[in-house]
Amino acid sequence: MNSLPLSSGESRLAFLVTFLVKCVINSIVVTLIGSVFFFAAIEAVAFTHTAEDGSEYKTFQSKSMGTLFRMELAVPSGQNGREIFDACLAKLNVLEARWSPWIERSDVWNINQSGTSFVSVDGSTFDLLARARQISELTGGAFDITFASVGYLYDFRKHQRPNTDQLQAHLDAINYTNVQLDVEKMQVQLADSRVKIDLGGIAKGEAIDALLRLLKARGVRSAYFSLGGDSYVLGQKKGYSWMLGIRHPRSEDTPIARIPLEDVAVSTSGDYERFYIDGGERVHHILSPDTGVSADGLMSATVIGPQGWKTDALSTSLFVMGAKRGMALIESLPGYDAIVVDPNGKIFATSGLISSGN
Repeated sequence: MNSLPLSSGESRLAFLVTFLVKCVINSIVVTLIGSVFFFAAIEAVAFTHTAEDGSEYKTFQSKSMGTLFRMELAVPSGQNGREIFDACLAKLNVLEARWSPWIERSDVWNINQSGTSFVSVDGSTFDLLARARQISELTGGAFDITFASVGYLYDFRKHQRPNTDQLQAHLDAINYTNVQLDVEKMQVQLADSRVKIDLGGIAKGEAIDALLRLLKARGVRSAYFSLGGDSYVLGQKKGYSWMLGIRHPRSEDTPIARIPLEDVAVSTSGDYERFYIDGGERVHHILSPDTGVSADGLMSATVIGPQGWKTDALSTSLFVMGAKRGMALIESLPGYDAIVVDPNGKIFATSGLISSGN
């Protein structure tokens, strides 16, 4: 991570000016200036308007995969925006039925109920499990879908978490190598009956990629769509980059900056998404695989890159790894950048965001 003087400019240039001004207004300590802190902060209109090529922009939203699904797109001539959105929503519902740990007979539900028996899964599920394994290896286990071996003991609505005995009885079940993949048979086996998996840290990003393929197949060239903390900006909006907002993790209604982006996925992991306060401690859903308790090195982590599944998994990994180790990892990955907010409100970003003028 590098430092940058507070006098830097915009190119994604107006962004830096806006960033500096709003950081001063909101008394944010800036260590490095960078890209998006993103969480449903797009400046989208809720009505129809027309692009220069004659296509109409329309905005839709619904619930899917346990969160808000939102889309603004330029509807190609001769097509119906609602039909395109409904096709996207149908795709999400299919993926949710396949990957949710809570839906009976989903692939993930079947795996978690299998004990140590082999389970046949859909090809997309197998591929996603393989990608999860790839990120686990890349991050030294900071990303681990078997966190659910302890995670299922938490209930954030009821403000419940495992006691010390429960934690110790399940902690060693968290190990991504406990998920064994048989490539020839497309089957999955858990090495320990205590092991449970949850694809929450990668599935929405993969769903974003699936929607991108669907939109391109429909001829859509300009769109913004988000699924909780995972998003994609396709093309430009009326000849300009899409403007995405950066929110402070402790103030949802106070954006600290805006940034122009196009043709990238953006994923944010934060300790404000699902949490409760217990005796002054913030208990949230992003668990450290090493300890089985909420990771506490950051308030938020945002990753920008070409693939949604990867930005999703990397934002979770970065949150767990912390600023120093996590940002060093992102620096080593071509095409990916990141910005994080530490517990003191300091903002750090990768050098690629600075050198490109973002």
